[in-house]
Amino acid sequence: MPPPRKKGGGALIAVLIGGVLAVVVIIGAVVLVLSSGGEKKPEEKLRAAADTMASARAVGLKGNFGGGAETIQGELNVTKGGRVTGPVRWNSDSVTLLVADGKLFVKADASYWRRQISGSETPYYLGTGEQWGRLSADKLDVDFKQELTPTALSNKLRAAAAAKVKPTKITWQGKKALRFSTFSSTLYITDADDAELLRYESTTPRLALDVSPKSSGQASSIISDMRTSMGELKDSFDGSARPTVDEWKKGGCNGDSGCTVEAKIRPPYGVETPVTVDVRFRLTAGTLTGKDLGNCTARITITSSTAQWASCRVTSSAWSSWAKSTGGTYYKHADYKVIGATASEVQALQGGLDSE
Repeated sequence: MPPPRKKGGGALIAVLIGGVLAVVVIIGAVVLVLSSGGEKKPEEKLRAAADTMASARAVGLKGNFGGGAETIQGELNVTKGGRVTGPVRWNSDSVTLLVADGKLFVKADASYWRRQISGSETPYYLGTGEQWGRLSADKLDVDFKQELTPTALSNKLRAAAAAKVKPTKITWQGKKALRFSTFSSTLYITDADDAELLRYESTTPRLALDVSPKSSGQASSIISDMRTSMGELKDSFDGSARPTVDEWKKGGCNGDSGCTVEAKIRPPYGVETPVTVDVRFRLTAGTLTGKDLGNCTARITITSSTAQWASCRVTSSAWSSWAKSTGGTYYKHADYKVIGATASEVQALQGGLDSE
């Protein structure tokens, strides 16, 4: 008679088989999770960095801006609208730049401006401290709005992603990074799925810049500082512009009570009109470098390329004394302060920040 069948064996086998299947399912699930959460491709990381940059209201740039005759080193903030501010070393001078709406302003001391302003004499309006002055925008090698706004940098990252440029793994400033080199530029981003742009280099224009997107709060502070600087431009001058006398009017200086000086002023070459000019007329006795007989200032606004008359009256004690005691030959001189930004221009510059 066969031995009786043991009870429970089938159930144990079923449990074991079920357990193995459960382990297999769990392992499969882990593999599936690991596969679906894998590291992004380089072009995906570039696009992630581009998205981060595109959302920034401003970006900080530190390094070298341009080369050749005009070298600029320092740290500048560039808004999404292409407005720029910050302290830099321009060639051998420490200055503050402000670039907005196609206009270039520089805050610097008198020694800098004496080298920038044409003419053999020190301009009468230069003080001892730092002053805002305007220069031709052509002095900059870099078009910030075209090259270095958050949107422009974002587009460069997307272009590298579209070209599927192969990266080189490096360490940059202590961070794991990817370096992408194209024909005209080199981009450094963090080696992470939520990548950020670390550095941008280009050959034309020559740039080598560390990059830091600004938070909303930081951008608001930058724009507020810009607004304050723009308000200071009401006292600025245009260092690139120099009017000339087209014609002196004769007479007006026959008595000892004063001398009316009048001249037709030709607008500065290459400056857009209307342009506002302070003309300081000065008199010297006997020679061009003779005794100072006094001065007066007239403000005119030139609205076209046609020369315009300016006049004012010198009523100094030096003139009266000389006219009474000696008299004779005297010489007329004209010095100029071309206004860097009129009240309406300052208002327009500040109004432009509202779009930032």
